[in-house]
Amino acid sequence: MTRAAAVQHDIARPGSSQNPRQPCTEKTSQVQLAGMNLLELRQNLYDHLFKAVLPFWDRHGIDHEYGGIMCSLDYDGTLLNTGKNLWFLGRAIWIYSYLYNHFGKDPQFLEIARKTKEFVLQYALQPDGWWAEELSREGKVLRPYVSGDTEGMYHLAEGLHEFAVASGDDQAHQASVALLKKLFRDFNSPAFRYRGEDFPYIWGSTRAIRPLGLWFLNLTIATQMLERGSDPEIVAIVDQSVDAIMNRHYNADIGLNTEMLYYDFSRPPEEAQKSRFGHCIEALWMVLDEANRRQDGVLWDTCAARIRHHFEAGWDFIYGGLAQWVNVDHPSYQWPTEAAPGIHLQFDFIGEYGYLKSLWCHSEAMVATLNVFERTGALWAAEYYGMAYRIANEKFWQKDRGYPASHMLFADRRMTFQPHVSRQDNYHSVRQLILNILTLDRMIKNETASSQKPQHARNLSPGIS
Repeated sequence: MTRAAAVQHDIARPGSSQNPRQPCTEKTSQVQLAGMNLLELRQNLYDHLFKAVLPFWDRHGIDHEYGGIMCSLDYDGTLLNTGKNLWFLGRAIWIYSYLYNHFGKDPQFLEIARKTKEFVLQYALQPDGWWAEELSREGKVLRPYVSGDTEGMYHLAEGLHEFAVASGDDQAHQASVALLKKLFRDFNSPAFRYRGEDFPYIWGSTRAIRPLGLWFLNLTIATQMLERGSDPEIVAIVDQSVDAIMNRHYNADIGLNTEMLYYDFSRPPEEAQKSRFGHCIEALWMVLDEANRRQDGVLWDTCAARIRHHFEAGWDFIYGGLAQWVNVDHPSYQWPTEAAPGIHLQFDFIGEYGYLKSLWCHSEAMVATLNVFERTGALWAAEYYGMAYRIANEKFWQKDRGYPASHMLFADRRMTFQPHVSRQDNYHSVRQLILNILTLDRMIKNETASSQKPQHARNLSPGIS
């Protein structure tokens, strides 16, 4: 299958993919994304979120009795484990606070965020100032913070900050800022030892390793904080994070970001040519957000170009979708066994590409490409948005099998259907729907306003100058 054959039915608009700042000048009814105009796509995403996904979580995942969320769910909502992971608790606080802040201030959303926040604050804080990684449904500590897996605390900091905006809770605000600063000081120390669940094969390292995934968590949380107030220490976190993502983790030889660096920013030899496409695209759209906050057009354009290159290097034009990894110039590489959470399979890949496919990668792909398309109208962004949308909806979303809100989260290269899973995603796919709806709202509003101006008065370049 050629690239043209793979994308031609997903985009029906003129334009040049050679100019990443080509403005989008067509009327709303003429712009096609994933085969829909902006209004149709917006309605599609809205219905998916508010009529399917959120009711599913309300019925099956939200713990209305004790507070918090349980994500060990099969397609039909069967609850397989009542444990509450700090990752998912922090993410839930953010999701429902963000929904409250941006979609009509529905008190039900704020109540879910409040009860989750209170559950975490009551049961998860440890005497040493860190937070337990997993709790029982009732709040018993099942796994204290012992593994070095800090992501859950980052998500808690993000959630507490958004909740503070929603509720005016100054205690939550102070806790979020203090936690982010504490996490960054630890992360930015030569004594830091990364223990992320995705990389068990480096747990024995005696050197500090700082992954791309933690840099972009520091960045996106700090950017959100700076949008609502200034703090010199938070500014420093943003500056160091942008430098790490754009300069330190970027391998100019291959034009891709690498995931793992030592503390001194040198590359572990076995990691030097590797790129994790979903993380790289996620990191880069978060830099786009920071570039918007700064009104830095050069940084924004550089990010957009790099997002495009990661798509072109990582897209599987045979079976569709983004590959998980590439190890450039290593055609016989034996990838570590992937035992992805929520499924009952293990994956072993040999070759330059690690072809695990995941819903979260495609969720981040849709956020990134729609952000680029909003600013530039670039054809390549529209093409990849449509391709990622089709993969997410045709391969991962299980609506055609009678589960209108449920998804398969991980799969093999061909994205083979798995009849049962043990986890649903309360964050990446939900965040994608939220952010893309808001992006489409801006696009529709801007196009409507532009169409009402006299032709000579229109500003046809929505990009940052």
